Amino acid sequence: MIPFPDSYDNELRPLPAEQMSEDGREAIESLKTKGYEVQTGLTPEYADAIAAMALEPSIKEYCPNDSGSRFINRQTTAEWLSKKRATFLLLHKSDNGQLELAGYGWVGAKQNPLIPGGETTFSLRVSENHQGKGLASPFSVSMLAAATAIYGAKHMWLETWESNGGAVHIYHKIGFQDVASKQEERPTATGQMVADTRLFMTRE
Repeated sequence: MIPFPDSYDNELRPLPAEQMSEDGREAIESLKTKGYEVQTGLTPEYADAIAAMALEPSIKEYCPNDSGSRFINRQTTAEWLSKKRATFLLLHKSDNGQLELAGYGWVGAKQNPLIPGGETTFSLRVSENHQGKGLASPFSVSMLAAATAIYGAKHMWLETWESNGGAVHIYHKIGFQDVASKQEERPTATGQMVADTRLFMTRE
C-alpha cells in the first residue's frame, strides 16, 4: 500500500483491476460498455477541466466549495491536494478520440467527530452532460475498490444533503448507511440560504 498523494501527477494511471475486488472489476466493465473509463491521478490540465465543471449549476447547488475554494485554479487545487487526496477521473472518449472529463471524485484521510471510526472521506461529482446515464453508481464502486487496493483505504465515510435525493439514493445503493444528521442551512447555486439536513454516512 502507498500513502495518499499530496501533489500533482505527471500523468494519469488506469485502475489496477487485477488488484481490485470483484464488484470493483464489474463496475469497470459496466462503465466500459457505456464508453467510459476511470483513471486515477490529477495533472494540472485536468485540474483546469475540474475547475470548469465545478461551475455547473447542479454541482454548485450542493458542492459550492468546489468552485468557491477547492478548484478555483491550479494553485488552490494544489493546496487541496497537499491535504493528501487521491483523485479519480471519469473519462469519456469524444468523437475526435480525445478523452474528456465526465466526472471527478476523491478519497483521502480525514476524520469527523460525528463519524466514530471513520478514517477516509469520499466524494464524487458527475457532469451535467453525463448525468442520467447510470454512471454514478459504477463510478463510485470503482473508486472505492481502487482506493482500497491502492491505498488500503478503509472505514469510508461521506456527507451529503438530504434534499439531494439522487445522491442519497446512490450512496444507499452502494452500501453506505446513515449514522448521523445535522440540521443546517446551505448556500444554493444562486447564493441564497435554505434550510436542509446534512447527512453523514459510512461504508465498511
